[in-house]
Amino acid sequence: MSQEPNGKVIVIQPSDVSPKITDIVEKIISAILETGEITVIGINDSMFLTCSAINMATEIAKVYVNDICIANFEIPVVGKAYAISAYLAQKQIWDYSKFAEQEEKEMSEIAEQTISVSRGTTMERLLTISLLRLAKFDEIKIVAAGSSINDAVVLALQLTNGQISKDTIGIKLIHLYSILMRNDPTKSIAAVSIYLQKGLSTRYIKKQSDLLKKLATGQPL
Repeated sequence: MSQEPNGKVIVIQPSDVSPKITDIVEKIISAILETGEITVIGINDSMFLTCSAINMATEIAKVYVNDICIANFEIPVVGKAYAISAYLAQKQIWDYSKFAEQEEKEMSEIAEQTISVSRGTTMERLLTISLLRLAKFDEIKIVAAGSSINDAVVLALQLTNGQISKDTIGIKLIHLYSILMRNDPTKSIAAVSIYLQKGLSTRYIKKQSDLLKKLATGQPL
């Protein structure tokens, strides 16, 4: 797990299997106390770990997600990579829960427009289902929980950046939250909803875009 000297950026690599979620949460809270903000980036298989740590931090402390984005690129040595990046701060700018509620109110067939990602489904199958839904609707929602978040991010990026769709597909909203576990309602697990829309260009704030460009080119963050 690499970290910028001033504590403003944490990058969690797939090889970072030893850090516990609480270790990452500790770094997040420490940075928030020091500077009031931090960006946390998870790469490939560490995306779920990253989301879990972010959720825990927002649940136990005055920490808010003020921007979240996903991207794919080539990293020197590592190769092809998928990433999720979240900008966290002590002051709330956006209420993603309200944005998500509004998106779902505007969906005419919410059940049919929702693609649920599970570890037992192949990426080829998920892509086919998503393309069929996009042929019928202008907007779909990809949902996943737990380790399936990794596949959900890959699916969304392949639909938006993989040149597989006949239509231009953009990411309209990414909502990170927690849900109760089915086998143990006393515990929660990280979940994500990714809203995709036809004819939309994906845009992120400059700070996030610049960080991801630096990550892709191997520059110091």
